[in-house]
Amino acid sequence: MNSILKTSFLVFLTIFLLTLTINKTSIINIENFYPQIYAQWFSILSYAYIYPSIAIGDIIYVIFPLFVIIYFYRIERRRDKFYFIIKIPIIIYCFFYWSWGFNYNLKSELESLKTNEYSREELYSTTQYYIKKTNDLQIALSKSSQDKVESKLSFYQVKNECINSIKKSNWILINKEITNFPVKKSLFSTPLSYMGFSGYINPFTLEANINFNIPDISLPVTISHEIAHQIGYAFEDEANYIAIETLSNSKNNYLRYSGNLMAVQYLLAEIKKINPQLHKLYIKDLNVGVIKNIQQKNEYYLKYQNKYESFFKKNYDIFLKINNQKAGIKTYSLVVDLLINDYQSKI
Repeated sequence: MNSILKTSFLVFLTIFLLTLTINKTSIINIENFYPQIYAQWFSILSYAYIYPSIAIGDIIYVIFPLFVIIYFYRIERRRDKFYFIIKIPIIIYCFFYWSWGFNYNLKSELESLKTNEYSREELYSTTQYYIKKTNDLQIALSKSSQDKVESKLSFYQVKNECINSIKKSNWILINKEITNFPVKKSLFSTPLSYMGFSGYINPFTLEANINFNIPDISLPVTISHEIAHQIGYAFEDEANYIAIETLSNSKNNYLRYSGNLMAVQYLLAEIKKINPQLHKLYIKDLNVGVIKNIQQKNEYYLKYQNKYESFFKKNYDIFLKINNQKAGIKTYSLVVDLLINDYQSKI
């Protein structure tokens, strides 16, 4: 029995040290093997979780802590309790990175667009481009520049449209084996709203769990963002860029509008930092209906704003910085760099 325990301990220790070495050093080049491992692993999990309509990962988040507590109190020896307390976070750490987290250590083909080198004129011309596209789509959908865009599509219809759009795009080529995308309504949507999150990918089931409290106009870009994570793009600016570009190229005008509206918001936020007066002028260029959709988003965030949100955002900021995203939560807004350099490369 002792030999079995020693063997299991050595295996456990080896996996932990290997995971730690890969994650914190460059001794092992993970790009040589992890994309293939992840593609196969995602194929297995996505096949298992594509059919249940409920978010299994959310249920696990409830059941697993209860299991840990019950098991802990059933352990009789104090030494075994101590080992158990040590093992649990290590197991979670290893499972997280092998299941999905090592994507943080990979570089994508989008690196070439992350130059962070663009002129103000390039920022302005890119913004004008997206404003025009957004205004045109808003009129096409609302039939009036004064009315906000609304949709009668259900969550599942939007989800399927997003999946179809991303399957037809070049982003899927990074992992051809990935064909199923389990996208679910999160059981924790209200807590997510108060925490300030619109969705997340569960690293243990690889389901994309969406906060269904968010405004309908935000749904396509949120779903597409999380699908980008499922494909293997871990960086937030890259997931934002893929969502915007994929939706912008969709045949569905509602999806295209959602993507372009998000692009406009990020670009205008960047202009506001460097030229508040010009920002006001660009706001005037937006159709009234577009402004109403932006106000709709702002009203949602104000509804759930609370003093604890900054705590959750601060912790998430630390988490992102630990995982190779030096800008932390500001990484989301770095999508501006990608949008500008991509647009400038096409004109």
